[in-house]
Amino acid sequence: MGFSILFEYYLEAYARHCDAYLPANKVEMTRRVCADVPTLPNRSSVPFDPRPTACSTWRTVSMGYADPALYAAKTQLDDEQQVNQMKDLLGSKNLMGSAKDVLQLTDDMDALVRLNACDGAGLRRFQENVVLFSKGKQLILLPGAPPPLTPSALPPGVLADSDYNRLMEDLVADQAKTWTVNRYVAGSTSSLIVAHDPTGRTVKILARYLFSSPGRSDRTQGRVTVDFSDGVPECIYFSDAPSACQTPSRRIVAKYSSGGYLDPNASSPAAAAAALPPPDRAAQAKAQAEASVRGGVCVPDDLLAEWRNPPPGSKMDALQRQLKASLRERAKSTRYDQTKWMTVDSRIYATWNPTGPFRGVVTATDGGSCAVGHLEFLVLTP
Repeated sequence: MGFSILFEYYLEAYARHCDAYLPANKVEMTRRVCADVPTLPNRSSVPFDPRPTACSTWRTVSMGYADPALYAAKTQLDDEQQVNQMKDLLGSKNLMGSAKDVLQLTDDMDALVRLNACDGAGLRRFQENVVLFSKGKQLILLPGAPPPLTPSALPPGVLADSDYNRLMEDLVADQAKTWTVNRYVAGSTSSLIVAHDPTGRTVKILARYLFSSPGRSDRTQGRVTVDFSDGVPECIYFSDAPSACQTPSRRIVAKYSSGGYLDPNASSPAAAAAALPPPDRAAQAKAQAEASVRGGVCVPDDLLAEWRNPPPGSKMDALQRQLKASLRERAKSTRYDQTKWMTVDSRIYATWNPTGPFRGVVTATDGGSCAVGHLEFLVLTP
C-alpha cells in the first residue's frame, strides 16, 4: 500500500464530505475504469478463472473535485512513483490482501474527514504535511511537540547482535496477515542462515517456517529470504514466489534500525572480546596480524580463472580493489572477528555494477573451510 494511494483516498474522502469548502478553481479528479461486461462463472467443465483479463472498453468516471494545489502534488507524486507501483503490483502475491487494505483505507479516510472540521486547522495541517511528505520535506509539527528523532546510523557490526529469529518471526507474521488461504504457524521460523558483508552489516537472511492450509491436517514447510540494503531489510521473498519482492513493514524496519531487536543476552563487541578464553584471544590476535597482510576469500569454481587473472580495469579487477580497501579497514579494528573469511556470490556478481558498492557480492563466513569454491588469498600489502 503506497503513500500515493493514501493521498488519493484522502482527496476523494474530502471531496465526498467537504466539497462546499473547496476553492472556486477546484479541479475534477477522474479515473479510467473498464466498461466490459463482467464474465460470470460458466457451467462447463472448464474451471472459472477469477483473474483479471485484458479490457477492451474503457470509460472515464468522476471521483469528485479537489484543491488544484493538492491535486498537482498528487499528480507529480504519481509520475515519480509510476514505475515502482507497477513493479509492486506485478510482484505482489497478496492481491486480495491489497484489496482489503483499500477498503479499510476508504473507511479510515472517511472517518478522518468526518471527525475534523472541513475548514479546521487539523485538516489544513494534515493536507500541508501530506504535500510536504510527498516531496520528501520536513513535516509541520504541533506547537510544543518535540522534534522527530533522526534515525542514527549504528556502527557496522552493532546490529550483528540482533535476535534475528525474532526479527524473522515478526516479518513473516506481518506478511501472513494478508494471506488469503494459508495460515502462518506462529513461532515456527527456524534454520536461520545470516550472511554479512565485510563491514559486518547483514545482507541476507534465509529461514524456514510452517503454514497450514484448508483441507490438510499436516503443516507445510516454506522458505523465506530477506534481502537487506544499507544494513536494513528491503525485500522479502517467499519460496512460492521467489522473484516477487514483498515490502517489509516500515514499523519493523524502524524498530530493527534503532536497535529494537538487539539481543539483551548478547555482550558488546568489547565485552565479548574480553570474555574470550586465552586461546581464543591468542587466535584473534594472530588472525588480526595475518588480516593486515592478506585476506582469505572463497571463490566459486566458475569465477576462479577470472579471479586469478583479472584483466586491468575489468569487473573482477574492480571487485578485488574494493575488497582490498574494505579488508584493510577491517583489519585495523578489534571489533571484527578476524578469523572470518570472505565468500564471493557468483550469482550476485553476474549482475553487479562495478561502478557501485559490492554489497551482497561478498559476504563474511566462518573461516576454516570454504562451503563454496576454493580458498584464495588476497594480498593487501602494496
